[in-house]
Amino acid sequence: MNVRKLVCSATVVLASSLGSVCALADSGVYIGGGLGMAELKDSTGNPGGVDFKEQDTAWKGFVGYNFDFIPLVKFAAEVGYRDLGNPDASVGGVPVSYKMHGVDAAVLAGVGLGPVDLMARLGAMNYKLEKNVGAVHNDYDGTAPVYGVGLWFTVAGVGVRAEYEMIDVDELDDAQMVSVSLFYKF
Repeated sequence: MNVRKLVCSATVVLASSLGSVCALADSGVYIGGGLGMAELKDSTGNPGGVDFKEQDTAWKGFVGYNFDFIPLVKFAAEVGYRDLGNPDASVGGVPVSYKMHGVDAAVLAGVGLGPVDLMARLGAMNYKLEKNVGAVHNDYDGTAPVYGVGLWFTVAGVGVRAEYEMIDVDELDDAQMVSVSLFYKF
């Protein structure tokens, strides 16, 4: 009778740990990059600002670690660099251009629905913002919260991610980025 209990207990423990080991098999380092569109909005109420709302091509590169230790729940930690382009326009006949770029770090969390995962991003960006209004040039540095949502699709270590992100910069009314990224998980 004791042998039977021991075998049953060992079987339950082995079966429980096997699920955890399989889940951890999806954990690992990934590297990638993305391309998209950024929109910067500004107003005269901000330091060095003018009424401005323009878009430009944006890009980012990143490296992260995917933690798949709970079935259906996805976690990742990521660091990267992003460039929100150099949107420009003419405001009242005066040339205006903005440029924003910097290093960011974030935690991604989501729900795994098979090969497609829903995700949310929460992090921060150490940014450099340049505002050029005619001959006046203003530089701003700081750290801003970054948050967003997206979809993450992975098959055989190769993935595609579509995201919408907001960057809450004090010197702008709004900064947002929509991107599609490719990544490879080692």
